[in-house]
Amino acid sequence: MIRSRPRRALVGALALTMSLSGLGLIATASAAVAAPHYDDPPSVQVGWTDSATPKKAYPADGNTNLPLGTWQDAAGRSHTSRVYATFDLSAYEGKKIYGGKVFVEERTVADCSKRAVEIWRTKPVTATPTWNRAPEPLAKLGEVLTPVQFCPGASITFDVGAAVQDAVAHRQRHITFEVRVPEQYESDASYGRGLHPYRSVDLSVQFNSVPQIDKAHLYNGGLPCTQLAPYPRIGGFAKILEAVGTDADEDDERAVKTEVAIWPKADSDARQVFTGEHGLTGRANKVTLPDDFLMDGKTYVWQARVTDGADYSPWSQKCFFTYDRTSPDEPTVTSANYPSDTTGEWGPPGVSGIFTFSGNGNKDIAGFEYSWNGLGVHGCSASGDYGQWECHHPLDLPGSVRANTPGGSATVTLNPPRSGPQRLSVRSVDLAGNVSDTVTYSTLVAPSEPTVRVESGVPEWGQEVVLKFVPAAGVTGVREYEITLDGGEPQMRAAQEDGTGYFSFIATSTDGPNVTVRSHSDNGFVSAAGQWSAYFDPGPGVKSDVYYSPDGSAVGGVGVEGSFTFSPPPGWTDTRAYQYSFNGAEPTEVAADANGRATITWTPTESGYVDLTVYAVRVDGTISDYPNWYSFEVATSAS
Repeated sequence: MIRSRPRRALVGALALTMSLSGLGLIATASAAVAAPHYDDPPSVQVGWTDSATPKKAYPADGNTNLPLGTWQDAAGRSHTSRVYATFDLSAYEGKKIYGGKVFVEERTVADCSKRAVEIWRTKPVTATPTWNRAPEPLAKLGEVLTPVQFCPGASITFDVGAAVQDAVAHRQRHITFEVRVPEQYESDASYGRGLHPYRSVDLSVQFNSVPQIDKAHLYNGGLPCTQLAPYPRIGGFAKILEAVGTDADEDDERAVKTEVAIWPKADSDARQVFTGEHGLTGRANKVTLPDDFLMDGKTYVWQARVTDGADYSPWSQKCFFTYDRTSPDEPTVTSANYPSDTTGEWGPPGVSGIFTFSGNGNKDIAGFEYSWNGLGVHGCSASGDYGQWECHHPLDLPGSVRANTPGGSATVTLNPPRSGPQRLSVRSVDLAGNVSDTVTYSTLVAPSEPTVRVESGVPEWGQEVVLKFVPAAGVTGVREYEITLDGGEPQMRAAQEDGTGYFSFIATSTDGPNVTVRSHSDNGFVSAAGQWSAYFDPGPGVKSDVYYSPDGSAVGGVGVEGSFTFSPPPGWTDTRAYQYSFNGAEPTEVAADANGRATITWTPTESGYVDLTVYAVRVDGTISDYPNWYSFEVATSAS
């Protein structure tokens, strides 16, 4: 019978607890077991042979003692037995073997004053052999010849580490051990004994997977490792060096440490090693150099390796970078058509601004950053595929431009986002990503926002709204409009020949629609944003064909019939009816149609002010929290 055994790591932890408890100390197993590790390889076969039945094999059944040496049966017949055990080592291929031990326990002993037990390594077998077909012995691994101290019940331990190391090194999947009484005592029945059937023969292996450094994933200052000159110039984040290490052992997933060796390129004797703790296998582990370690302007060489506390990976290839913490000089900013506000002149309407940034010959300046909304601070984030820091060079980001030569200039065409006094922020950037102080260029921008007109009457929730866009004065050649509705994605609409444009939509926001629009002209000019919004009262909508007056003047007249259309409150989709009353009269209920709307007619009998109060009613009978108080003045005579 082949038994499953508990992991030797747990057995080792318990043994440690027992050995220390006598000293008044208790040791407990930790969540993560430090390398190297203990494990019990699975049994392939355990059993014995019998010289009296030389053609029969006896696999262990878990109940019968495993006989060893010479013994007699009930009939007085003499037998000689040897025990064989085979284990599967395939799980340790590619791993480093630190040791191995075989454990057996004596259950019966013929003479407690005598003990002689050997262990041999044989050619591997996967089934219990017979006496006549025993596997060829390869090497004697150990023996025990000491008297029995605990009889019966003594445990015997054999050191088989060299044999396990050899088998794994030669990629042998199986290893077989023979346990026997030495040849000179094997026929002496007083040396016979029986091994415990349940504990059987157990193999414990001490092993470790040697951690590896991922040479394709080394990072300095958020940039990939390189050996190619010119070496990258790195600023403030250069002190962060990262390497990805891997460890195949499950218990070592959180036990990987990284070591970084670094030295000035011109002084290899100044090599120093720094350690990053608490790494994760397969993730970038960070090593942070001391603040005062790197010297401005020097080129450094570094390499990394990882350890699990027992073994080290080889050192990685060398990586190179130049440390640069010197900020460049400020740029000069001029414009060909948007004069500085100090002149009191305004920029031309409908024309993009042309701005030139100059490094004034300072060859440390590689380019410029610019923004109408101010310039923030650059940083790095642990957002890479392996959790590594990623630091994007400012000149690779939007809102930047490279100089035509080191220390040279760059010209950009910009559309101011708003009209009126505007401030353009500009700063220089060097190859290391260091930035200068910010220079502000102030200018006066002519109004360019399109005018927005409602073409579909008073907007209603759930109904179509049609807007017309008209270019601002001085803005010509408008070919399309860029429209954002309720904070969604921008939409483009073509302009008509006269530059006007239209946009229609269904008002679905219960708070009311919000539209932003910019005009785009053929000359590349993009206007400032025009804004339009409408607010929906929370109660039902009311519209009248006769009794509606935007300016508050009297309308209709005594005896003049008018219609009133009620629509659902914003967001309602289950309107059943409406309750309405004129001037506080008893409410009247009218059913809604399939679209949730209802229309009534009403004829005034006297002139003057009228208050119409309307509530919406849901299918379940609940009434809207908010009414619509619709007021108007009836004219004395028909208007």
